[in-house]
Amino acid sequence: MKDSKEISLYLDTATKALAVGGKCGNIYKTYDLGNPKAALERTHLGIKLLCDALDCTMMDIDKYYCLLGPGSNTGIRLGLTIPRTIYALNPNIKIYGIPTMELLTMEGKAAALSDRNGNIFFAHKDENGLVSYKRVDKKDIPSLAKEEAIVVEDKDKMAIEELASQNLIKVSVIDMMMKYENSFKDFSNDEENYLPEYVLKI
Repeated sequence: MKDSKEISLYLDTATKALAVGGKCGNIYKTYDLGNPKAALERTHLGIKLLCDALDCTMMDIDKYYCLLGPGSNTGIRLGLTIPRTIYALNPNIKIYGIPTMELLTMEGKAAALSDRNGNIFFAHKDENGLVSYKRVDKKDIPSLAKEEAIVVEDKDKMAIEELASQNLIKVSVIDMMMKYENSFKDFSNDEENYLPEYVLKI
């Protein structure tokens, strides 16, 4: 049964680490759900585990945090569909999103991410804090700025292997989502634009 404390749910269905996190007051819980290719089957199981741990139901959750991409297109859509569905039933919830690369560059000026098609994306944050990213060919990886540490997800084996010659900062994305929740954009009054980045760029 929910008490008066706000409950937040964090969904990382977009990267190489399929994970969920929850927070209620001072209680934090995260679950690694294993193979990200099984996101459809395992995400709801993870949410059930979180709800049991926080003694609540999905309808008790006040805030939902998701990644907007880049990453797995299927995973991103899944992550955004869950809070949008709840929002349709209860428009009083808060829904938040952040581009994956923007989140990663919270820990450094440069970041890299591989998607499930074998593409490598490289992001850079300029002196004004603006983040831009592009897909890079493997042959161009040696020319990336070596003077800057590159933030990578700790389970992104492909990015870690391809960037082995670089100075890497390995992070947990679900932990970063919880740490930097105040950097997410509030889409609660802009639900029609609570969409993956690739849709917004069409």
